[in-house]
Amino acid sequence: MKNIITKNNQPIKEITQQDIHKLKNCLEQLASWQEPLKQMHNFFDNRAIPSNKKKIIREFHAQARIFKMFYMNFILSTDALEEKVTDLEGKEKNENVKNPLWK
Repeated sequence: MKNIITKNNQPIKEITQQDIHKLKNCLEQLASWQEPLKQMHNFFDNRAIPSNKKKIIREFHAQARIFKMFYMNFILSTDALEEKVTDLEGKEKNENVKNPLWK
């Protein structure tokens, strides 16, 4: 086998396709919150106050539930991403393959 070496003669860590797939899944999960967060932003940014107080209370509680779900998902996702980055940092360096592009 060849050695994959950086310009500074340091071995490159092995990152599998599975590692990349796990990171993409986490990013997609976070990206899935874009539309609900946009709706929340529009709700709270709306300066026009409707006169129906019951409607305001119902909408506020609905937005609060959405935010709670987002927050819990966000915390879990960031923890998972931190764990994955730590795993990638700890990957064994591949000293057996050399890349001719970094000579």
